[in-house]
Amino acid sequence: MTKPFSYSTKYTLDKSHFSETFDESTTLKVGLNAYLKSIAFVLLGLAILYLTQISPYGAWFLIGLGFLEALSTRFKKPWWLTRQMLSKAANTELTLTIDEHGVSSKSFYVDSKISWDDIGKIEKTAQGWLLYHNAGKNYVSTRCLSDAASEFVNTQALLKPA
Repeated sequence: MTKPFSYSTKYTLDKSHFSETFDESTTLKVGLNAYLKSIAFVLLGLAILYLTQISPYGAWFLIGLGFLEALSTRFKKPWWLTRQMLSKAANTELTLTIDEHGVSSKSFYVDSKISWDDIGKIEKTAQGWLLYHNAGKNYVSTRCLSDAASEFVNTQALLKPA
C-alpha cells in the first residue's frame, strides 16, 4: 500500500513572487486591439462634447477615463504589481499544501482550497503551473516546490483531459 502524497512549504508573497505570477499567468494583448476600450471612451466623450448640447462634464469624464484606461493598458504589469504590493496580503507568509485532495493556500488573509476534482486543466509554464478551475485560475511556482511535488502536479496534469 502506498503512502498518500503530501507536501507543504512556506514562502513570502513578495514583489518577485507577484512579478513571476503576472508573467506566467497573463497574456497581454498587443497592438491596437489592446486599446479599443480606451479609444471607445475617448471617441464617445468627443462625440458627446461636440455633437450634443449636453453639459461637457460627462464628456470630459469619459475622455479622461479613456486616457486612464490607455495608461493602465500600456503599464499593465507595473499597475498590477503596485495594486498587489499595496494589498494587505503583500509581504505575508503563505503556507502552500499539495496533497491527494488538492492544493490549499493559507495565510493570515487567505484560506483557499482547490480540490483536484474542481481543476479542469493544469498547464505547465516556464516557471510553474497554471491551475484552471471554475472560479478562474491559480499559479503555483516551481521555485517553491520540491521535485517530488512538481512530479505529483505533473501526474495530476496527465490525469486531466486535454
